[in-house]
Amino acid sequence: MIPKLTLYFPWILSVMLLISALIFAIWKNLKIYYPTIIFAISVDFYISIITYEHSLWYFHKAFLVPNHTIADLFIAFTNLPLIILVYLSRYPYKAPFYKQLVYISFWSILFTFIETIFLFLKLLSYHNGWNFWWSMVVWFFIFFGITLHNKKPLLAWLLCFSCTLFLIFYLQIPILKMK
Repeated sequence: MIPKLTLYFPWILSVMLLISALIFAIWKNLKIYYPTIIFAISVDFYISIITYEHSLWYFHKAFLVPNHTIADLFIAFTNLPLIILVYLSRYPYKAPFYKQLVYISFWSILFTFIETIFLFLKLLSYHNGWNFWWSMVVWFFIFFGITLHNKKPLLAWLLCFSCTLFLIFYLQIPILKMK
């Protein structure tokens, strides 16, 4: 019985994120956060295209999510907007830097933990040099990038492209062999 329940975990997570957004998000700021939501979705697609034939991680089949591509689209259009809406709504903009760093770290740890659940349930696997430690670092950069984009979008794009170039070279992603 439990293995079948694991197939519903992506949906359970999405419902939990929706409930969190309904409770904690400041919906009147949606227009302010919208460009950052589009940024996150764009970066997700950008990474998906670059790694399409050289997967670093792979989402496995779940309920109504038959493959990695559908899972990625599902995450991009349901989970990412909700996460960003809650994250930016509660971001401590006027707090000292160390408190902002704690906030970013909290969210990074939270989503590293959620990713660990996906790994444990075998809904996610790593490939081509990717591992848990890379994910931990990337979660931090994701939340830092979201914060940065909300205030300085061009700098966030520069960070994104710089990190991507680093990963392409370090993990030897064969972009020259892409279609």
